[in-house]
Amino acid sequence: MLVVLGTPLKGRPRPWERFKVPALMVNAYEIIRNEKLRRDVKAKGGLHEFLNYDGTIFLDSGGFQAMKHGIEIKISELVSVYKIAEADYYFSLDYPCMSARSSEEKIIKTISNFEKLAKIVENVIPVIHPNIERALREYEAYIQYNPKYMAIGGLVPLVLTTKGLSNGRKRAVELIARVRRMYNGNLHVMGLGAPTVVPILKVLGCNSTDSASWRVKAAHGKIVLPNGGERHITGRNAKFGITTLSKEEIMFINKLKCPILEEYGWEKLRASFEVRALFNAWVTLYSSTNNFEQINGPFSKLIEYARFLINKSES
Repeated sequence: MLVVLGTPLKGRPRPWERFKVPALMVNAYEIIRNEKLRRDVKAKGGLHEFLNYDGTIFLDSGGFQAMKHGIEIKISELVSVYKIAEADYYFSLDYPCMSARSSEEKIIKTISNFEKLAKIVENVIPVIHPNIERALREYEAYIQYNPKYMAIGGLVPLVLTTKGLSNGRKRAVELIARVRRMYNGNLHVMGLGAPTVVPILKVLGCNSTDSASWRVKAAHGKIVLPNGGERHITGRNAKFGITTLSKEEIMFINKLKCPILEEYGWEKLRASFEVRALFNAWVTLYSSTNNFEQINGPFSKLIEYARFLINKSES
């Protein structure tokens, strides 16, 4: 399964300069809001040259960020950015709902935007959203265009911000399973590339996901574990409490032979954001290519539920 690393266009560190990174996710919102950045990307001949990166690049539309900041992105503006980007895949401009109740206007605009972009830009990925009624309606509109890729967005609040095997998490898994049964192409699940969730997506038959948490966790003094969870290692206060590494976890991490840890050591890992970010990026990718299905915590029940749904659909 492909895990795509989300990164700011001018952010540091750049993990792909240190080890193999199969795919990156960058955001058109950055380019739309920064005229100099737009000129620089265009002058370089596209994102691959700008980032000095030869892997696969997914370009997000920036719709979520624009919604958060109360800004409207025009299709014409987005098309102009997509044309200079020379990315491999482009996400359609969608309008997720912040509440559980779907907005009719947002559904209509989301479908309309994909229909417009699909006529102008190649390799546009349409985005499906919860709840299940909205997802099915969007799917029926998109499938007429025979897209090679589809994405499911809007699941992060359901999956990552609730406790236990909640109805929210179950609904998210059910929606993914439902779309996977209907759709034979590549399926991307947006924002769920954490090591705790990737094994669940594998069971559900997803093809790719993305994560920017390798940077976010590092900024909060945390490292991520390949079989799930995160640990504070800086000793400073944390907003959501502190869980420190056990001796067994240190031994486990040492056995991974992470090149970043071997080069810099534990002291530098504790002291430096960039070293922690590189470590987290490596662990995120390492987890996606190894079979860590015995994940810890409440997600262990969720993977059992995912298996149940898959077995049910195959019987």
